[in-house]
Amino acid sequence: MPETSAFKQLYTAMFNNGGDFSKVPAAQRSQHIKCYVKESFPHFLVTDNFYYVACYFTKKALDDFKAKNANVNITDLKSRVITITDWTLEMNRVNSADVFTSYGGLEVRLIVKAFSHKSGNDKVVLSRHAQNLFRDAEMKTVVQNFSHGQIVAAAAGAKGGLPDISSFKNTGNVTQGVVASATQYSFKEGKSAFVSLETIFKQEKGSNALAKLNQSQSSGKVRATGGAKKSKSAGKKVSKKSGAVHALMKSGFNAKRSAVLGARAPNAQSPGDFGADGSANIKSMSDFKKMVSLIKKNKDSKRPRSNTPGKRSKA
Repeated sequence: MPETSAFKQLYTAMFNNGGDFSKVPAAQRSQHIKCYVKESFPHFLVTDNFYYVACYFTKKALDDFKAKNANVNITDLKSRVITITDWTLEMNRVNSADVFTSYGGLEVRLIVKAFSHKSGNDKVVLSRHAQNLFRDAEMKTVVQNFSHGQIVAAAAGAKGGLPDISSFKNTGNVTQGVVASATQYSFKEGKSAFVSLETIFKQEKGSNALAKLNQSQSSGKVRATGGAKKSKSAGKKVSKKSGAVHALMKSGFNAKRSAVLGARAPNAQSPGDFGADGSANIKSMSDFKKMVSLIKKNKDSKRPRSNTPGKRSKA
């Protein structure tokens, strides 16, 4: 028989029983949970070698653990094995955009009331890469089925029930009993108090250590070292009115190319405006004829004069 995830079975039973932990089979509720600590800060994540879930510690659980393990920091238990001897599950509505161990706005929290850790420095090697339980496709389907059941139950409990929309001619409205509202969950949300890992970190390592850790994580900057040294002669400013670029900007070729591409100077008028730079300012046929006459006159004045036939130019 293939191995299965204990966390997946347990959390599925929680959803299938309407979020009521007391309805989960007693055999599952009474067992101790032996698990591997995947991460101990900033989240305390444990895995059963298949999936990982988040742990939430009560104050009593922390006090009892410290009384027996004064030299062990909870935030340093990463890669160690712990056994959760007293625990419960609670369902809560959350913002899944902020809580990654949730799906569809719902989270099942593993509330730890008592736990112990395996002494020694024995390293445990997992046989597979544990994944987030709430990113499993089957688990998502379980959550979606639960949410659908909550919607159906809320609709059935509405006053008068839902109307037969096939009888509506065009569109429905509120007076016809058509009601659209957010999902009304009927499960009882968990209210257990737990200590945040940030508070635990401060108690174990001090506020200064937390501040330094947050500063290093929030900076998000990667500092590159090494590489070629900057030359002292490099970085000289080049005058805007010197060099090949300035020459090209003033050249006739560049001006013609800009005109073809439709580019114009920042302060120049549109070519379509009368009186713009370069415009012939032609408004009538008479203006056009004057322009043609002027062009011919300019051509004639620039044409070289030939010597009179029969006469020799003086040497």
